[in-house]
Amino acid sequence: MTDVTDIEVRLVASDDLPALRAMEDRTDGFVCDLRFADAVKGSSHYYVAVRGTDLLGTVVLDLKPGPLLPELRNMYVYQHARRQGIGRVLDEFVEQVARDLDYDELFLGVDPDNYKAIPLYLSLGYEPTGNHRIVGGDSPEGLPGEVFHDAIYRKRLRQF
Repeated sequence: MTDVTDIEVRLVASDDLPALRAMEDRTDGFVCDLRFADAVKGSSHYYVAVRGTDLLGTVVLDLKPGPLLPELRNMYVYQHARRQGIGRVLDEFVEQVARDLDYDELFLGVDPDNYKAIPLYLSLGYEPTGNHRIVGGDSPEGLPGEVFHDAIYRKRLRQF
């Protein structure tokens, strides 16, 4: 694994949006704009990992009321930065923010067929809850009519 001590994780700023848009491969609207708009409303925190000026990945800490509060969402490590520990850095950062906000556990939903992400989440200490949810096209990453199926995982943030 690469040295991660020089990685900074910080809130996405409006100045970051052009560079984040350039990293996206969708041409029908930019997901980063939707995630940033949610963060501005206060319903989530949107973070970016950087090394110098190099964007490495992003993650959302969703704080919307509901059964999965708070929820790690949309963690994405850019292709050029994979297999360097960036996902672990993003997760640990979000976990600390959730602890600082006085949460005892953190949730995430993942496509049960995402065979690349699930081993990472398990290695980070997330445990399957056995619960699932259907996510419709109203999610930032979904187009109208798209339906996603998520398996729900949970991680305890404090020892009881």
